[in-house]
Amino acid sequence: MTARETGRFYKFSEDNRFFKFSFLEPLNPSPSALDSRLKNMAKLRLTYPTFQQPSQVTFGSGSVRTLVQASDMDDVCWFVSGSAPVRAIFERQLAKAGRSLAQVQAIFKPPGEPDQAMIDQGAAFLKEHAARRIVGLGGGSVLDWCRLSWARSAGLLDDDHARNVTVPAEMKTPELWLAPTTCATGAEAASVAVYLDQGEKQPVVCDAFLARRVVLDGQFLADLSTGELANLLADAVSHAVEAFISIVPNYLAKEAAASALGLILESYPAAPEVSRNERLLEAAYLAGLAASHCSVGVIHAFAHSVARWQVSHGHANALGLLPGIEANAETPALARLTRRLGLDGVSALVERLRPLAQTAIGHGQHDQLRSALAAADRCAELRAAMSKDVCLRTCPTTLDETALDAYLARVRAGMEAAA
Repeated sequence: MTARETGRFYKFSEDNRFFKFSFLEPLNPSPSALDSRLKNMAKLRLTYPTFQQPSQVTFGSGSVRTLVQASDMDDVCWFVSGSAPVRAIFERQLAKAGRSLAQVQAIFKPPGEPDQAMIDQGAAFLKEHAARRIVGLGGGSVLDWCRLSWARSAGLLDDDHARNVTVPAEMKTPELWLAPTTCATGAEAASVAVYLDQGEKQPVVCDAFLARRVVLDGQFLADLSTGELANLLADAVSHAVEAFISIVPNYLAKEAAASALGLILESYPAAPEVSRNERLLEAAYLAGLAASHCSVGVIHAFAHSVARWQVSHGHANALGLLPGIEANAETPALARLTRRLGLDGVSALVERLRPLAQTAIGHGQHDQLRSALAAADRCAELRAAMSKDVCLRTCPTTLDETALDAYLARVRAGMEAAA
């Protein structure tokens, strides 16, 4: 199997997850060497792609009430966003179900991305309360936090770096119910959770992280400002674009990616009504589903690498979105995507997305990053971090140091244009 756009061989492990495949060396143009490698490839046992998704997705404004309508709530543990609007909706739904906050086992997320200390805090909470079901209600960091906390409490997650976690067959796992309150990460669709370790984001892959139920309620987007919404959608858009053009050949996932991007392009310019918010939340779910199967690329390699300068993930995706599309402008996959969307080429896609990107860039904090990009040593540090990021391996365009420098130059230009 070859990746035609990149000229690289690749092989997948048993379940085709993007964190579990390995690359062989680039193709040698020598015919004899190529013949030899093709013979070796023929001996590999390649499994068929798989497409895994949560067992049930409940959606529509007001659907969050299904989280509190279960008859037995005594052994349910809640991981809830610290956001005041989210907490207010949660408490209101509890009251409608005849319960109060004091009657449920809930922990509220402190500020910041999940790190070792936060995961330890969540694990201690779970050890105090036996959980038949774990409910995550919040943004992607909350959904990751509850899953990583369970893995730590179950003794499956140690202090090492990124890993694949295998659950023993005899271990009983709790039901995971996840309700995203942002239209961004798509974490609710994935079996991957991410935490921050010494300024770098580390992924953890586990089959048990896949939710039993997902609830998509558009009312959580009602109070978002224009800038907040644009920053969130930048992440969803980059999931959709990068998953579709990824070299990982999971075509069911790529269909989800194309649908997600189409929904966002259609719904984002619409009036901020309930139905618009529902479509955006559903699009983020589909984009996350696609990214969890196909991985992403240079935009996310950039976003992961600038977390050390206190740039939020959504805002980092906004900064890197258009430069990432332009870096892959010559790939056949991107041309196919624009045709699917009825657009006249990559430049048309860029122009459709430019208002969203510029709105997001104008409503976010990136002063530390701006200073870093003005210093040659910091640029070299950032370029090195991007080169090591696993997401860069599935980018359809091979990006060397010169190409990464050009990417960062486009990021700087975008920051200046939106200033």
